[in-house]
Amino acid sequence: MERGTQGRSQHSINLADIFMQGAMRIVDMQASAARVLLQTQGRSARMFGAPDWVQPLNGSTEQFSQLLSAGTEQALNIMRHTNETISEVQQQFGQLMQQQTAQLTQEMRNGLEEVSRRAEESLEELRHTTERATDEAQRASEESHAGENGGRKTRGRKRSR
Repeated sequence: MERGTQGRSQHSINLADIFMQGAMRIVDMQASAARVLLQTQGRSARMFGAPDWVQPLNGSTEQFSQLLSAGTEQALNIMRHTNETISEVQQQFGQLMQQQTAQLTQEMRNGLEEVSRRAEESLEELRHTTERATDEAQRASEESHAGENGGRKTRGRKRSR
């Protein structure tokens, strides 16, 4: 599952990389077209005696292209770094969840074993208590029967006298 997520994430990064490089090329082409247009207008203006204002612009457009290229490359590097960081965080989070789940499972297993042990102890105590109560009831019953038999004999003797 993690590989699928990482694959999709890498695919997204690759698409963003392609998109940004394409956008950079489009802007660079537009800047070149604007430079050519300004040069053409500058030459036309020079023919009518205007000062040469195209020369200073040539350096500016090249600097703009370099700035755009550097900015795009920096954005792509940041995006790649962010993707790596997110993947690492996801991996660490997954490991943490596995550890927490294993710990919780062990705690639940220990708890169930403790409950089972206590239930067995309680059942054993209940069995002993029931045996004692049964023994006591039998003794009481035997004493009661013995007392009734002994009492009848005495009564019977009293009546015959």
